[in-house]
Amino acid sequence: MFLPLSKTARWRKAFRAAHPCLEQSAAEPERLRLVLGVGRSGTSWVGQVLSKAAMRCRCFSEPLFHLKPPLPFHKKADHTAVGYEDLSPEHPLLCAWQLLANRQFGGPDVQGLERNDSDWEICLVKEVHALLGSEGLLRLWKVPTVFILRDPVYIADSLFAAQTLRTIYLEHEAWAVRQKAFLDRFVPGRQAAVERLFAEAAGMDERQRIILGKVMCIQLLHEMFLALAAEFPCARALRYEDLCAAPHEAFPALAAALSIPWDAAMAAYLARTTEGDANSDDPYSVMRHTARQKDRPFKFLSAAEVASCRNALRTMKGDSGGAGC
Repeated sequence: MFLPLSKTARWRKAFRAAHPCLEQSAAEPERLRLVLGVGRSGTSWVGQVLSKAAMRCRCFSEPLFHLKPPLPFHKKADHTAVGYEDLSPEHPLLCAWQLLANRQFGGPDVQGLERNDSDWEICLVKEVHALLGSEGLLRLWKVPTVFILRDPVYIADSLFAAQTLRTIYLEHEAWAVRQKAFLDRFVPGRQAAVERLFAEAAGMDERQRIILGKVMCIQLLHEMFLALAAEFPCARALRYEDLCAAPHEAFPALAAALSIPWDAAMAAYLARTTEGDANSDDPYSVMRHTARQKDRPFKFLSAAEVASCRNALRTMKGDSGGAGC
């Protein structure tokens, strides 16, 4: 989705007026460290562990949705849902990232700011919004980034269990990933199969249409993450299932990918998270028995719906493999 220049200019003027620090001091995007992934994929777990680092840092959790004035990509549903497009240095999404990396931005009223050490060395951001802007960001700034991937069916099950079938999350992305430019870039040779699957889902009842549409959207976002991690040396893709299987080996490697020294504080917090209450009903808690997460019972999807999702993903991926299942 490309914004009219007049709308972009008006938003940028209002944004800079609301945040005069953008004119008063330079941002430091080279200090950004990003943990990106679809919501419910384990990004909160990763972000919270890394935020305990001994090094001086600033840490945000999903700040893009809360910035004022809001990002201008949509008036309804998720206004942060940027399309797959080139990002100029003046693009609203880049303006937002520059604000987060500006030392004068911050304070007790800033939502998503979880830690703000004076003289911070890095700005760690965990984000699940505006994911289709990842390539543009990496091209411009070469930001150290880890993409977290999880089985798309489990992501959807967790998302709907936490937020209901009516969640606005991924509503716009489920359309945007069908853009020709996106499909040509990330699923070459499989575009027709993807389009056919979305067309078939559109003819199903509402529940099936929503579930399948978002599962396939998640899979396509994962295809993008894997391609970007293979192309950009500053990016790495890691699977939630691998983090669960060997957290005490995987997390130090993850931290190293972001140039964050692994330390005792992070190790101690990680140990706490892996021994949480397996029966907890809090969908946003990161305290879990990680060894029990693989093949856990589904909370929202029926067995028939899981089978339908699996069939769609197998068809989508063809013989080329892919992220998720």
